[in-house]
Amino acid sequence: MPGARISPHPATCYRQSLVDSACPLTHLLPAWLAPRVRPEETNCRMITHRSTNLRTALTLFFLTALTLPILAAGPKPTPVSPPDAEAWIRHTIPLPKQIEIKAKVIRPAAGIQIAEPAGDGGLGKQAGDELRAWVAAKSRTGKPKNTTFSLQLQIGGPEAAELKTLKNADQAYRIIPNQAGTALQMVALTGRGLYYAARTLQQLLRTNAEGNVEIPLARVTDWPDLAKRGLWGSDCYDHLRWMGERKMNIAEQISDHGVEPQGKPYARLKGGREPMVREGPRCGVDPVPVILHLEQLAGRGIFQAFPQFKAQGGQAGAICYSKPEFAGILADWLVELGRLPGVSEVDVWMAENLHGKGGCQCPDCRKEDRNVLEVRTIVAALKKAREKLPDLTIYVLTSEETEDSNARILRELPPEVKLWYYHSLLTYNSAESPMLRKYLVDAARDGHWVGVCPNVTAFVNFAHPFTGAGFIHYRMNEFVSKGMSGLIGYATPRVNYSLFNVEAAAEWSWNAQGRTPREFALSWAVRQGMKDPGKFADWSETIGAVAWDVYGSDWPSGEMRTTPPRVAERLRKGDFGGLGTNLWGVYRSPWADIKNVEHLNSDVAQAERAVGLARELGQQEFVQESLVVQGYIRSLKALYELRSIIKPEGRVPAVRSEDARGYFKLYADSLQQVAAALPRWEETVRKPGDIHGFTDKPIEVIQEMLKQMAKLQVELGL
Repeated sequence: MPGARISPHPATCYRQSLVDSACPLTHLLPAWLAPRVRPEETNCRMITHRSTNLRTALTLFFLTALTLPILAAGPKPTPVSPPDAEAWIRHTIPLPKQIEIKAKVIRPAAGIQIAEPAGDGGLGKQAGDELRAWVAAKSRTGKPKNTTFSLQLQIGGPEAAELKTLKNADQAYRIIPNQAGTALQMVALTGRGLYYAARTLQQLLRTNAEGNVEIPLARVTDWPDLAKRGLWGSDCYDHLRWMGERKMNIAEQISDHGVEPQGKPYARLKGGREPMVREGPRCGVDPVPVILHLEQLAGRGIFQAFPQFKAQGGQAGAICYSKPEFAGILADWLVELGRLPGVSEVDVWMAENLHGKGGCQCPDCRKEDRNVLEVRTIVAALKKAREKLPDLTIYVLTSEETEDSNARILRELPPEVKLWYYHSLLTYNSAESPMLRKYLVDAARDGHWVGVCPNVTAFVNFAHPFTGAGFIHYRMNEFVSKGMSGLIGYATPRVNYSLFNVEAAAEWSWNAQGRTPREFALSWAVRQGMKDPGKFADWSETIGAVAWDVYGSDWPSGEMRTTPPRVAERLRKGDFGGLGTNLWGVYRSPWADIKNVEHLNSDVAQAERAVGLARELGQQEFVQESLVVQGYIRSLKALYELRSIIKPEGRVPAVRSEDARGYFKLYADSLQQVAAALPRWEETVRKPGDIHGFTDKPIEVIQEMLKQMAKLQVELGL
């Protein structure tokens, strides 16, 4: 298994009982005793009647003290075979960088002792509390007279020294079994690292009906590839515990900020987002409030109280950055948000879209790139805010508006300011093409903190099923290989609609070179308790590849745009590029990721296979997802054939008229299949009591597509 060090032979190094073993213990003795104890005397049976001189008596006493807990620990460890170890490790999420399991012990839950690090009141203590709660919940009997197994949590010490050399060492950890098989030691440099060690261990512990715990004597060294891994927006504030269990560590939400009529700035969390500051820090998820795109402040009272900040000309809502006083308003927002419990970072979003109208046109603003003026104002606001909150740090998020200025923006940012790369067209897509621009890679190489804000779903605000392990693996490996430091994925319309992909993002943002997409699907199925993980993996690979081709081609989301024209109009005019066409490197609809006819036909066949596999799995979520993807790829097959039949002048040769009618019908039947399956799929994934109807918008688009194509069919006399 990639990333998992599993020995091909059962372990022989674990010693259970000194009565039955001659395992040397001299390394555990005080230095003044160890030289006087011969190896053959470390067996209890051989030393119980030795000389009673003081040194020997003390040696005997010390060994007895060491031995009693081992004798009380019960049966000795049993070996774990490599296949069993691999199956066991599938319960981890993310897969640790280095893990081996060669033996296990079974102990009563009531006899497991938790030893916490002294002095850590944060995540280190939380790690101990959660382990203790887990053990208590599994206990069926009262506490036995003797501890049978010890889980020890430790910050620092010689065992943690090697962690200092690892990437993102503050989150790294080790799990080390003792030689006797009576304890597991969790070691880290910080409480956060210790929390992640405890999380991994909880994923590995198993219980039986008698309240006994099966404990792997695992040896683990682990650290993340990306420093920040999380989500922004939608309802991520309702999934903080779930995110923390998967070692995600950041959640962002747009704040409620503005200016009161009398001119006083205010900033606070939006209603319902309180779990971010109440629960997030307890599960290792840092709350990060967001100051919205800075040209979208018109309705927040700022221009009513301070009309001088309103841009002269340009896009409505734009700000005149030649008025330095605006930095004071922004600084007040930063301070108010930075004072929230658990908040140490705030994200400031730069102007998103000026719709070609530009920013302020006053004489002073026209002298400089407006994006540079904006980022200078943000940096000035941070300096002011730090007069009150010296430890406050910020992120700055780019946009499509800033794209041409991003390299300059990076040069304006001091080293402590982190940059999120976002562009609504270039980071919110599912295309199988690289996302990161060279200037971002260069900045990361030069030591600047750069993260990415991509979608982890099929589309943004256009709900569709997408079990896309290959897609997420591709994205995360690009980010890691090119030196990015963070991820804030966007999962719309609700996290529940894309749990598989979000968990995959947690997997590969931590360990990009660990599991393959198939291995991840197997591990997901195991963690979900599915009866046939192998079949789920088959289905996931099959449907995921076809869906990626469809969604990566902006089908059908591209039909919401008027540029390029919708497919019915392009068919009418004969203005249709072939398979693999990507207009201007941005507009991919309808088949940019489908390279040739063999690729298209293979996708059609694979989609049919996926429907069969889903029916065998017997879960409606997978059946309806398969029907959606099958309907889309068949509609593209019909569209491709119609393109070859309909001549540029809008004429259909008589000899091909029946073929054309057949493909018009296939197109309509396929999209009607999608329209029926989408709401059925939605009902399988939405949370009980939550609103529904997020698939209404896609269905409206599909109905319009059907209407336009039916009109064309009539015009063609078919």
